[in-house]
Amino acid sequence: MKLGVSYLAFMHRPSAEIVRIAGEAGFRLLEVILEGHHIQQVGEASEVAESYGLELSVHAPFADLNIASMNTRIREESLRQLVEAMGYASSLGAEVFTIHPGRLSPYSMWFPEEAKRRNLSSIEHLVEHAQEHGLVLCIENSPRYAGALLCGIEELREVLESFTSSELSLTLDVGHARTCGDVLEYLTTLRSRVCNVHLHDNTGSEDEHLAVGDGCIDFGRLLRALNATYRGGVIIECHRERDVFRSRDAIMRLLSG
Repeated sequence: MKLGVSYLAFMHRPSAEIVRIAGEAGFRLLEVILEGHHIQQVGEASEVAESYGLELSVHAPFADLNIASMNTRIREESLRQLVEAMGYASSLGAEVFTIHPGRLSPYSMWFPEEAKRRNLSSIEHLVEHAQEHGLVLCIENSPRYAGALLCGIEELREVLESFTSSELSLTLDVGHARTCGDVLEYLTTLRSRVCNVHLHDNTGSEDEHLAVGDGCIDFGRLLRALNATYRGGVIIECHRERDVFRSRDAIMRLLSG
């Protein structure tokens, strides 16, 4: 496994500063979130990352976007921004490109099957562009909330099996999975498609992005299962900076034990 960290807890900081923090904290991998000012700071991030020998992956923009939208202009703009972000990911030398699935809106709640069809069509569009950019496209499982798509195991499996493993992989978000069911069941069932992992904790009912050990997830069992066969990125994705470092230390203790 390659232990990494997400931009998430550091979004208020400039990209170059985030990269320095990650490098000095001993992380091997940094997941860049291409939102807001961080899109314009791609060049700075790349230069600093190279000096620390940090590998970069990319989380596509997600704020206000919806690839399952039944508003055609919203859906088209969402896809345009994601494809544009793929170009930035290529310039960073990233291989893994994580996207969020779409979601049901107050309108599409009345037409869930059509929204699901649009979500799948959007993923097909993004698969084509990811291959053109030499990226591994990963869809992230959603947490449980009203209108969530690709939350449950069977729904995820159905979409993943619509594509080959070289076309579409899974970013397994452990905290999201815990709001929907058993984390180990997600890993066991979908293991062959997992290409990226997000780590954070919660109390089971909400997507809280707590430090590892502050919720109810059994990270000892999870890390043992991952360490047995998985060799990809494991990204700490907490909301607070201090929780990133607490999580890093907890993970290292569990792995050494």
